[in-house]
Amino acid sequence: MSTATRVIRLGFLLLLLVLAGAAYLYYRLEFPARPATPSQVTVVFAAKTSTAEIFRKLAEAGVVSDAKLAEIYYRIYRFRTPLQAGEYRFDRPTPIDDIINRMGRGDVVKYSIVVPDGLTADETFQLFWSRGIGGPDGFRRAIQETELLPGLTQGVTDLEGYLFPDTYVVTRATPARTIVDLMIGQFRRNFTPEMRDRVKSLGLTVEQAVTLASIVEKESGVQNEGPTIASVYLNRLKRGMRLQADPTVIYAMKRDGKWTGTLYRSDYNYASPYNTYANDGLPPGPICNPGLPALKAAVSPAKTDYLYFVADASGGHRFSRTFEEHLIAIAAARRQRAANEAAQEDPPQN
Repeated sequence: MSTATRVIRLGFLLLLLVLAGAAYLYYRLEFPARPATPSQVTVVFAAKTSTAEIFRKLAEAGVVSDAKLAEIYYRIYRFRTPLQAGEYRFDRPTPIDDIINRMGRGDVVKYSIVVPDGLTADETFQLFWSRGIGGPDGFRRAIQETELLPGLTQGVTDLEGYLFPDTYVVTRATPARTIVDLMIGQFRRNFTPEMRDRVKSLGLTVEQAVTLASIVEKESGVQNEGPTIASVYLNRLKRGMRLQADPTVIYAMKRDGKWTGTLYRSDYNYASPYNTYANDGLPPGPICNPGLPALKAAVSPAKTDYLYFVADASGGHRFSRTFEEHLIAIAAARRQRAANEAAQEDPPQN
């Protein structure tokens, strides 16, 4: 046998060995053994995590069976696909190409955060940072960036009131400022030019209208009462009467860390510009982030001559034109609440 023939045979044998090794590597990584009880795991990769560290973490989490084999496969066959940082949820185990494809797309875990109507800025942000998104410091800086709301307000010191309640889909890597920008964008889309025209016709600024809406939001136990509640406060403003809205006192105490969960009569004297029992006119800014129904109620109030209202036992309110009518409504509401409490304590016998 000639030397050339030996070289050819040896080369062919080496090629077979390489192909066999590649086939074995591919099979091990692309068709991992499935456990009897499949499960999922979340793995987080920080920015600038090395390739070796990525596959080591995947192996520790049970997503791949062999970190070194997975890394070799990636470096030989898939090195042109950059692996993006972020939070990923994988089956245990997952085929190697599925892992690389998902990390190449940045197919990270997404969170749907539902922001209800009427939360304060701190309560809103708590929904995000309790899931590890944004962080308190980032949100507190972002809410001061009033330039995110150009052309709608004058002299606004923060963005309380303009964080529009909605469902927001974000990731753990979404910055706080981006989330605030998304919420402000939703406010701008929902607070339409027609609504801004209504604000002007009422003789209010946008900030005053949103502040009124925030009080309506907190007072409205029944949604269709919003326009009537707005009319009460506007009527009081026109007459130079103080608004005397309990939610403004509660907000003032929350801002100062003094709120205990119960409003006492003595709290009506609480020293704060937000306390509408102690100060004339609207408070200096919104006391929560109102939803669309409250915003619409504030800019399109009902036409009434009501000046007072009191919560009744049904969750709604009794409205009055005079203080004498208001006292009668208060007494009736108290009697109804007492009757309801008695009925709960002594249910009818069958």
